[in-house]
Amino acid sequence: MELRMIESKNTMSLLMVMVTFTWALSGIATKYLSFYISENEIVVYRYFFAVLSTFPVLWWMKIPLNINKKNLLLSILLAIFLIGNTRFYFMGMQHGAAGLGAALVTVLIPIFVYIFMVFSKKSQPTLRDWFALLFGIIGVSFMMNFEQLSLSEWMRGGNLYFVLAAFFYALITVFGAFMRGMHVMAFNFYICIFALTIDWFLSFDGSFLSEVNMDKVFWINIFILSVLSTTIAATLYYIGLKVLGSKKCSEFSLLTPFFAIALGALFFGETLTIKNALGTIMAVSALVMLNNVKFKDLTNFR
Repeated sequence: MELRMIESKNTMSLLMVMVTFTWALSGIATKYLSFYISENEIVVYRYFFAVLSTFPVLWWMKIPLNINKKNLLLSILLAIFLIGNTRFYFMGMQHGAAGLGAALVTVLIPIFVYIFMVFSKKSQPTLRDWFALLFGIIGVSFMMNFEQLSLSEWMRGGNLYFVLAAFFYALITVFGAFMRGMHVMAFNFYICIFALTIDWFLSFDGSFLSEVNMDKVFWINIFILSVLSTTIAATLYYIGLKVLGSKKCSEFSLLTPFFAIALGALFFGETLTIKNALGTIMAVSALVMLNNVKFKDLTNFR
């Protein structure tokens, strides 16, 4: 049913460009929300509205919500990883640049995934793969101005938080590959529910509600982060996998770092040095070289 409305590959390709733009825009929304709330609240807000908006989509697409014990326990584990990813990404946005931070996380995730695959012996890297990995790591170091900063400066700039955010999302991708016997969107629905529930009971303090100025800007960015990025973009990405295939969709996702940097400059006046730009191009080029590596596609939470 979900594919009948989008049968044209050209239409789907245009929608995939919009999806990658939305993922980049979610970084801008996160930056704006960091002016309103803390990392304790962001998980609850994001996934509360994501769950509310995802349920009608699952109903419309007639996706069953049956889940066995193994997938249930796995979804709880991935929910913990998702809380880590969301919190560290938010903390990075509090201290660092929105555009470059979003780009950094985007390019680090597949690099971490590939490293995990190598160490778990799920992939046998070729000389070309090792070169691509080294090329990507050098590119990432250029993006972070690694050699110019002391440890305290490196942490204050948000870099460490962005690295940790990418690390936790890579864990979601790696462990998510063990899911069997249910629709990936239903599985992600349960992950969001458990992330919301765990974070609510462990750290959510409702006392801040009377202190936050929930103006129009706040709600627009909550909508972008929860509904537009987490629900709508993720749904379109899943449909794109069916229409275009995983390799083509992964190629579109390479646009995200460039969109993120452009949006950071537009909304926050962030500047990009020549070395930062070179590092971004190097990191994305490395991902192109590593694009032959296969791992299970999970709907994106970005």
